Amino acid sequence: MSCVETAVRQQAWRTITIFLVLTLTLTSVFGGLMGYQGATPAILITGVMWSPGLAAIFTCLILKRPISGLPWRWGKWGWHWFAWALPIVYGLAIYLPVWLFGLGGSAFGNAETLSNWSQQLLGLDNPTLLGSIVFVVMLGTIGMVAAAARALGEEIGWRGLLIWELRKVMPFWAVGLLSGAIWAVWHWPAILFTDYNAGEGNFLLQMLIFTMAILPQGIVYAFITFRSNSLWPAVILHASHNLFIQRIYTPLTIKGPESHVFIDEFGIVMPTLGSFMALGFYFWACRSGLTGKQADS
Repeated sequence: MSCVETAVRQQAWRTITIFLVLTLTLTSVFGGLMGYQGATPAILITGVMWSPGLAAIFTCLILKRPISGLPWRWGKWGWHWFAWALPIVYGLAIYLPVWLFGLGGSAFGNAETLSNWSQQLLGLDNPTLLGSIVFVVMLGTIGMVAAAARALGEEIGWRGLLIWELRKVMPFWAVGLLSGAIWAVWHWPAILFTDYNAGEGNFLLQMLIFTMAILPQGIVYAFITFRSNSLWPAVILHASHNLFIQRIYTPLTIKGPESHVFIDEFGIVMPTLGSFMALGFYFWACRSGLTGKQADS
């Protein structure tokens, strides 16, 4: 290893360390307030989600690196549409078996959710098919603005800075898995100390399942970021996931006594599907020439 390569690696680890320390510090402020309440109010969620982004910006300032050097370019539209549609597809793959086979006693068509959607859109207490469809379309499009505003905070940190520094010191598969692991562990305090969980049974087990669900996603997010050379597809992917999984598919589910075992980010279906999806994206990365270290990136 040349002196230049050694210097690049040392600088990368220094950057990663500063970023993670700042992320932990900022997250502790907002996360501590959430833990004190045992709840997840919107203003504190926003603060937590923007902690990695602020940490990335402060890291650049500390190291006297231009903030404009982060991958802000918009890139090709195809990657943005792909990122938006991907959670719709894998969400159906997760939830259709749950609905069709009644896993955990679950079923499709939560009347309370449908009534709430119709009431929000039309002011009607009784659910209507048209009202529900229009609400979902609006949520999945106009609703992306608010969801992306929060997701941007995380993605500036995770996919705007962290994975590019990790890429200088390790191969693609390690970048994906390590960034996914960091992303998952960052959620642990919320799972243990707030209502960000399935609300059923063993929280440590839920934390493990959540980690297994998020870990392979690191490969998917790293791939789409490196291929597009932009953090925006990751922002859209993150926002679309939050919208369709948390605000459409899960609320549409009529929950049974063991639903929490199968659905959402704390059920066993998502990590199973996510592992196969990550494997597919890894092979795609191999074909795209993304699987080696790039110390000069």
